[in-house]
Amino acid sequence: MCPPSERADTQVGPYTSPAIPFTLMVATMIFFAHVVFAQTGLEKMIVGYSAQAGAYAPIWITKEAGLFKKNGLDVNLIFIPGGPTAAAAMIANEVQAMAMAGPAIVASNLAGSDLVMTAGIVNTFAFQLVTVKSITSPNQLKGKRIGVNRFGAAPDVAARYALNHLKIDPREVTILQLGEQSTRLEAMKAGQLDAAILLPPITTIAQKAGMNILLDMSELGGEFLITGMASSQKFLTQNNVSTMRLMRAFVEGIHYFKSNRRESEKIIARYMRTDNMEAVGATWDYFAAKIVPRKPYPSIKGVKALLDLAAKDRPEAAKAQPERFINATLLKELDDSGFIDGLYR
Repeated sequence: MCPPSERADTQVGPYTSPAIPFTLMVATMIFFAHVVFAQTGLEKMIVGYSAQAGAYAPIWITKEAGLFKKNGLDVNLIFIPGGPTAAAAMIANEVQAMAMAGPAIVASNLAGSDLVMTAGIVNTFAFQLVTVKSITSPNQLKGKRIGVNRFGAAPDVAARYALNHLKIDPREVTILQLGEQSTRLEAMKAGQLDAAILLPPITTIAQKAGMNILLDMSELGGEFLITGMASSQKFLTQNNVSTMRLMRAFVEGIHYFKSNRRESEKIIARYMRTDNMEAVGATWDYFAAKIVPRKPYPSIKGVKALLDLAAKDRPEAAKAQPERFINATLLKELDDSGFIDGLYR
């Protein structure tokens, strides 16, 4: 197996492939999925994740620990960067399920899709607002440049929420979309950014470089459905057995994440393409021990909070019921059966 490339090309899993049009890449992946999976005797499924961040560790670990196969699925796990792009891929049925940003699901559903969250990985703002060494107070952010991945994605929503919390009008700063966390960090090092919304392990690396965590948003205490598992209602309705297998594997993946630190850290390091094991360890401490719940119910209050934020630009969001954006039927069935509790005995 080849070592991870350092190029910022199209990425599949923890590795990179030559830069090609994204739609062609997805179509090629789907074609080979049908060819290869037809020979395995397991049910094929294409699942995606929308960011290379510690919040997505549970889906990586579910794949690498063999838990999809244990539950009768041969999952092709692909990287589709950014929540809005990931939502579009699900609407087109290019993927059947996604680990992705909650704000993108809310926006897509409000626009008329049937996408819903089936599990909540991060039910709070787990992001951190990181600044260059010279910025140590909120007022110094005015007139500065803040990096996110894509407009409308979770880090963008987090940036605007953080600014409002710090009593700064988002119009008083320049928000730039610069792609993945590593790109944002390098831009800060090069003096092209003054701050960025980041997650562990990148925040640990940033601190080692002398940067500051101006705000740890996980300490604000609010519920926001920032990251979770999503599918279309149509897929859930028409594929009950398959989706139950997927959910069972996923909750086993969370258990593995929490219970097998060393193996989990190796997987995180590979997907994050880092050999900084101190930073990877901080990622495990932050997400496995602090953020990711044993029973990953999507937070209804967390969806309501996202709707309240969205209502500033989309008045229809104020009238939407949060239950419309959630389908926790599979998770509840597993929970009621005692399956999840049994994992931790």
